[in-house]
Amino acid sequence: MNTATSTADAKTPAPAAETFRAGPHQHDATRDDTVTTLVLRAPAPVTGAELAAAVETVTRRYEVLRTALVPSPAGGAPTQRVSPGPLPGGPDGAGRLWTAAPAAGGRIELTASARVLDAEGLWLLAGELARELEAGPAAAAQRAGTGEDGPLQYVDVAEWLHEVLADPEAAEARASQKKAHGGYDDAEETVARVRSLAPARTASNSGATAAPVRRVALPGPHHPAADTEAVLLAAWLVALHRFGGAQALAVRVSTGLREVPQLKPVLGPLTAWTAVRQEFEAGRTLADVVAEVRTARAAQREVVELTSDLSAVNAPLGFSYLEVPERVGGWSVVSLAARGTGPGLRLTAVRRGDLVELRLDGAEAPELGADVTGRILDAVATVAEQGMREPSTPIGQVRLGVPAAPPTAPATPTAADWAEATLTDLVSRAAARAPEAVAVRCATRELTYRRLCSSAASLAARVDAAPDDVVAVIVPDPVTRLVAQLAALRAGSAYLVIDPDDPAERIAGLLADASVRHCLATAETASRLGDGDGYALILVEEEDGTGESGGEEGAALDEAEQRREGAGARGPDDLAYLLFTSGSTGRPKPVAVTHRNVVNYLGWLADAGLIGPDTVLPATAAPVFDAAVKQVWGPLVLGGTVVLPPAGESPAETLADALTGTGAGAAVTTVNTVPRLWDETLRALEPAEGTAAPHRRNLDVLLGGEALTADLVERTHRLLPGARLWNLYGPSETTANASAGTVAAGDRVSLGGPVGATTLHVLDEAMTPVPPGVVGELYVGGAGVARGYAGRGGLTAERFVPDPFSGTTGARLYRTGDLVRIGANGLPEFCGRADGQLKVRGHRVEPGEIEAVLLRHPAVSAAVADARDDRLVAWLVPGPQGPPTVAQLREHCAVLPAYMIPAVFVALERIPLTAQGKTDRRMLPDPADGHLEQGGEFTAPRTPVERVVAEIWRTVLGADRVGAHDNFFALGGDSIRAMHTVARVRDLMATELPLRELLGAPTVADQANLLLAHDHDGSVREFAEAFAALDEDAEARTTSGSTDDATEDQT
Repeated sequence: MNTATSTADAKTPAPAAETFRAGPHQHDATRDDTVTTLVLRAPAPVTGAELAAAVETVTRRYEVLRTALVPSPAGGAPTQRVSPGPLPGGPDGAGRLWTAAPAAGGRIELTASARVLDAEGLWLLAGELARELEAGPAAAAQRAGTGEDGPLQYVDVAEWLHEVLADPEAAEARASQKKAHGGYDDAEETVARVRSLAPARTASNSGATAAPVRRVALPGPHHPAADTEAVLLAAWLVALHRFGGAQALAVRVSTGLREVPQLKPVLGPLTAWTAVRQEFEAGRTLADVVAEVRTARAAQREVVELTSDLSAVNAPLGFSYLEVPERVGGWSVVSLAARGTGPGLRLTAVRRGDLVELRLDGAEAPELGADVTGRILDAVATVAEQGMREPSTPIGQVRLGVPAAPPTAPATPTAADWAEATLTDLVSRAAARAPEAVAVRCATRELTYRRLCSSAASLAARVDAAPDDVVAVIVPDPVTRLVAQLAALRAGSAYLVIDPDDPAERIAGLLADASVRHCLATAETASRLGDGDGYALILVEEEDGTGESGGEEGAALDEAEQRREGAGARGPDDLAYLLFTSGSTGRPKPVAVTHRNVVNYLGWLADAGLIGPDTVLPATAAPVFDAAVKQVWGPLVLGGTVVLPPAGESPAETLADALTGTGAGAAVTTVNTVPRLWDETLRALEPAEGTAAPHRRNLDVLLGGEALTADLVERTHRLLPGARLWNLYGPSETTANASAGTVAAGDRVSLGGPVGATTLHVLDEAMTPVPPGVVGELYVGGAGVARGYAGRGGLTAERFVPDPFSGTTGARLYRTGDLVRIGANGLPEFCGRADGQLKVRGHRVEPGEIEAVLLRHPAVSAAVADARDDRLVAWLVPGPQGPPTVAQLREHCAVLPAYMIPAVFVALERIPLTAQGKTDRRMLPDPADGHLEQGGEFTAPRTPVERVVAEIWRTVLGADRVGAHDNFFALGGDSIRAMHTVARVRDLMATELPLRELLGAPTVADQANLLLAHDHDGSVREFAEAFAALDEDAEARTTSGSTDDATEDQT
């Protein structure tokens, strides 16, 4: 290493030193990241003149002390100016970057920017000044006359470090480290969640306040937790995990480069930033985290000069640990403080003796306010102290403060009045009040309440069932299906709706798992049921909604039939329905819901003004999902109208009609769907610039099933200013919804308050309530909690646990698996999942169920399922015989419902694993890489219009290759992506395709023919021919090597 002293005194390009220190990601040379202040007390008084003389001598000796950083006018890397003497100014980025000045009480205060000196460098500087003051000016002059070499200069060290970092070995080591920490997305989300805890800044609370400080007492040097840095870094990570909910976090950690022996005496900014990643799994203890952090830090120090990650400088979360000596150069240390204004949040821990002082700094810190900052520091201190005192404590059981009060439910008089009623009672009461009112509408068909109840009673008389018996309903026609559901209830049994389009193997499994006693089916669906072993098959005819109603309700029944009908479910604790949810073990779970559960929920809907005699609510949810409970029974219990879409009509069409007030949607008062479908509906109908908005009406908009975004809230209120927007939350096990709340424009989205006689509790792993802002698992109690999983006693006991907060004997809580926290408004906010469960387009999906099916394929040796961009993706490791085709896998997965079949299959050599040996989902490759072959015969698009359609599909579906006979849904399409296709066709060819017709044209060839059928002015043909000409020209240029021109033409 060259030790010569540079004598540059002019403005010169910033050497490698600045490149190493700040990195290419930080171009703002005037930005002050960290300022460190060291206050010392000399053994004898020091005058200002004496200190100034010592400063000048030391400054002349070290170039870094007379270097200023000047930003480039062009915005590139900064330049340095090395002056022959001390610079004016102070450590604020302008001029000189450090100061030394006398302070009150005979003290000396040294302050330096991290751009010139880190904390250790500041101690070295203090030692140099102390020696100069002790030796006096004469000694300095004598040394200058000897001609001896000066000290090693920082610029030379930086050039050497730059060379080290440019070495291929270092590049490989940094790439490996960056791959290991996986980026900072979780850290950014954590910072955002911490920031959201702070109250909105107003004139009354925006003044400057003293930054909170917390102190932690340390154990003796022989204590198992004597590695203070590891303990405090682990405590910071655990506290961030508890406040942010992230299951893994990467933070930037300061690491001194003076670990390299040759660099120990060098003055300069020799602190690097390296990334430490920590994973948090249930049951992990504080000792586990401390040990893993200690191991990671030890490994980093071995190669810190090779692996300092320049991108870590700007990471959202940071940690810095300093140990302050008692004396420096014969001077006693009074205090040391380091404060940063860099990105995000950083915990700075300064140790003096047996005490550590904790502070939060960084650009985000001032925005938090003293209260939130204090709570976070308290949490860090609590975790650190418990980690040293009780290291075996699981990280999810550390008590972090005063528990938050659980959200309270408003009074629900209707639900209370209905407490002992059954669902059948309520429908019968509505029919008695207004028998001729329209109960059901489906396209041109209508059923009055009289006709609905009469038809259901006639069918119920054929069902010889007892309370809690399960009657399966496998009926394609929506009107007949609803009659069959009500018939099952009137017969005193519970209904189970099964999708007739499910594979026969799955239907058979559901019938067996539900212990079905009777099955209501049409002749068509009955032919797919096999022998019907164990249950009675009852054929039903389609309800056409025409003809006489048969007089008064039940008049057509003879006396015996009436007696049989009256022997059914007459208690609110009898079973009302069963529905299956995805199961993590590969087997669906049958949720058993009672009449009391349903009636409590419907009573809340009534008290919230969401259902009533005038309600017209489209049933857009498939009847196998719990959203159908509110959409079907909500209107019917109070005399409203349920609108059933005709078989084959997509929910998107129904929503579009409701939004514009056209067609069947003209009378709609309420819509209920998932946020993603609502978002696409709004986008599809949003008026183009310069055009009039379509007809808008006041609506109740109920959104649930997946996270609601602030952007969707804003657009809903902008496009429908009279709408009342609700965010609904709740798994099937809590009867459709457990919480709900209205969301106005600008509101922070929460899960709302409990519905009806429901309770919400946010608990840690010890089932103890957590403080506000701390993430815990949401438990739901009260009248909405279902009976459990039918026939699954062990699973029921695992998920439905005793309620310690209820005074009711036998009360239970349902463990949702959802991670939430109580926000500033006292309401729960969703923070993620405690397990791998997914929500895909509002459907609850257990990846394990998909993986179990994939692993049964003989050519698959390992498989992982996950969601990417709202689509299911399967990554698999092929067996020795080679990978299966997509067509083969789709056929194999046909035992799953359609929404659970992966849209994309990706082949891997091996499944990536975490350090703990579990699947590392963040390291799964992009689904665009490694697609399996589709299989089957491929036919290229044959006509110009087919080529246009294929190109649109490639864009909308992200498919590599699209053939004339490929199926839109087999390539991952759905109703939402069909809406994208409609919009793309409209944009490109000024042609409007009805969504229903597009959904009925599943292949490229079909959609091309559909486009031509709607090409009334020739615009489709004109565009297709122009596109084909460009495409052929692009192919020709690609063949000749002119790829840039080809790409430009295609664009």
